[in-house]
Amino acid sequence: MDRFDVLIDPAAVVRWPEGGGFQPAEVWINDRPLLELVRAAEEPWARAENAERTPDPDTFSGPVTPGAYLYPAACSVLLPSREWLGDPPDPGFVLDADDPRRGKAMVLGCTCGISECWFVQARIEVGPDVVRWSDFGQFHRPEWVYGLGPFTFDRRQYEAQLAPRHVDVNLA
Repeated sequence: MDRFDVLIDPAAVVRWPEGGGFQPAEVWINDRPLLELVRAAEEPWARAENAERTPDPDTFSGPVTPGAYLYPAACSVLLPSREWLGDPPDPGFVLDADDPRRGKAMVLGCTCGISECWFVQARIEVGPDVVRWSDFGQFHRPEWVYGLGPFTFDRRQYEAQLAPRHVDVNLA
């Protein structure tokens, strides 16, 4: 069985320049931060994509940086949210009915402040005794194969990590 932990550090608030912010739900799998796992999985893909890009000043938006994400807001993943319990919302993009990105949960969001801008998804399946995370991918780079997981968690331990706890949502 894999280990799943959600850490919420009240001092680790993400603040936006315009005001406001959120407390991130930092995810650890088997004692390693999810961001670290994703960064390692994206490194070869980002390196290859950066080598292929032409730095035309009119169109070049900069190099792709592997693992450039934020953990989601705690209030969006802790119960009563059902996203990490196999009931993710539609990603908000026009997709074919059979697109494999449908039915996946967002596990990391964009650093710009709009989580759904640039995000990593995973398929989360909930069984009677286990929760399984698999099929990780960058929404806008479906050709990138992450090779992460599948991870299988004890459902009771997993749900205990999603239990409501104090989260300061008034971060004006």
